[in-house]
Order: sequence, then C-alpha cells, then structure tokens
Amino acid sequence: MCTGNQSEYSLLLNASMVHIDDLARAHIFLLEYPDAKGRYNCSSDTISLEKLSEFLGGKYPEFPIPSPESLGEIKGMKCPGLSSKKLLETGFEFKNGVEEMFDGAIQCCKEKGYL
Repeated sequence: MCTGNQSEYSLLLNASMVHIDDLARAHIFLLEYPDAKGRYNCSSDTISLEKLSEFLGGKYPEFPIPSPESLGEIKGMKCPGLSSKKLLETGFEFKNGVEEMFDGAIQCCKEKGYL
C-alpha cells in the first residue's frame, strides 16, 4: 500500500497479520510445549483495507496512501480472519501489533531502497 500500487489492494481487503518475531517465538514455544497437537494459526491481528489505510495514512503521510473512503470500490475476495485461539490457549502471548509490524517493515524497506 505504501508504494501506491492499486492492483494489489484487493489482496488486502481483510488481512490477517503477525510480526515475524512473534511467528518465530510461536514456533519455538510450540516445540517446547508438551501438549502441542495438530496445526496452529498464528495471527495477532486482522485488519481491513480501510483500517490499514487509516493507520498507514496517519502514521506515514510521506507515502501515497489512499483515503479509507476512496477504497470502497475495491473488489476482491474478503478472507475471514484467522483465529489464534488454540495457540493462545496454550499460554502463548503475542508481543507485537500492527504498529510494530509496519514500523519494522517500512524501516527495512527504506534502508534497502525499496521505498
């Protein structure tokens, strides 16, 4: 969304997200959790395209983020949010939210020259 590539907006209609550090911690946690069985979803946040636009536009005004109102016409498959209930019931706790995810990602992209 920070690059202004509107062709990718339909992929973000309802995005489940997790910080890479939380994902790595969850893997280690489950390897050490004796009662771990089956598959676990690992998603700390689900955010709509409009909420993402509102967040990024407010935090990063230097990027061409469209207004939430202008995104109502975007069509695409709106995936249901992922539930991490099973993971959370083991005692795992997420340490990072959407703000930390994007702060780290945008800083890294700036350092690498992608933004």
